[in-house]
Amino acid sequence: MSRKDKPKLNTLSLINHMKSKGITFSLISEAEAEQFLDTKNYYFKATSYRSNFPKTNSKYVNLDFAYLVELAAIDVQLRRYLFEVAMNVEHGLKVKMLAIINNNDQEDGYTIVDEFKSRYQSYYNTTIDYMKKSKYSQDLYAKHSKDLSVWVLLETMSFGALTKFIEFYAKKYPSKQLNTFVNTMRYAKNIRNAVAHSSPILINLFTSKEFVPKPSAVVSNFSRIHGIQRQFIQDMKVHDLVALFYLNRQLSSERARYHTEKNGRETLNRLTRHKEYFQGLPSLQQFEIVFSQILDTQI
Repeated sequence: MSRKDKPKLNTLSLINHMKSKGITFSLISEAEAEQFLDTKNYYFKATSYRSNFPKTNSKYVNLDFAYLVELAAIDVQLRRYLFEVAMNVEHGLKVKMLAIINNNDQEDGYTIVDEFKSRYQSYYNTTIDYMKKSKYSQDLYAKHSKDLSVWVLLETMSFGALTKFIEFYAKKYPSKQLNTFVNTMRYAKNIRNAVAHSSPILINLFTSKEFVPKPSAVVSNFSRIHGIQRQFIQDMKVHDLVALFYLNRQLSSERARYHTEKNGRETLNRLTRHKEYFQGLPSLQQFEIVFSQILDTQI
């Protein structure tokens, strides 16, 4: 489809376009919708959730604009919560790796950095560039950049670079625990990156677009132990969520996991505030069930 087929539309024209697709404005007026799109959310993001709703003859059935607004708000809260969990996991991975290296008599804390730099120059350079350019890390750069230790390197690494570093270390010093982390981080990273870039979570759930024919062994075993059905973890987002919460279970204290579960329940309650909006959407109902089960793994 060319640009000519999708011309730029002003907000009022976008609302008329939605009406032509069967979207109604009963619970939220057109004037309120116009204000919402101009001040609170943009059309592309807000309407991405319409893919959850059924169509007949190319028009949506029983879809009010208020339903899209509600789903967008739920997704914002969900992403904020998941970002908090991802940050806990990232911190836990750094603590674990530094403890492992500190107790490894074969490492001095500097040689491993030199080897990582030689093997993964781009990841190393990205970390150094961040340290150099960030006003919050310039002191670290001035003091340590000429002879960088692993303690400083991990302090400023992104999640992606950290993942690559742990993979690198696990190849040099193989262990069952590190291999488990390596085989799980790649999936947890998908969630971390999605929420960091505000990508919608609550779309395409349990569809062929996100079908995982062979879930990872770690995710499968963890799910089976905690009673999460295989049919659920064959959804890509659910699979990756289980990976994230598995790592949180392994890396966080009991007290921290209590708060993870408590905050997650608040997010789950937000999902059910207007259940009447989504009664005809089995995908959201399934997600509610499995998300509750995932939270159960933290206690």
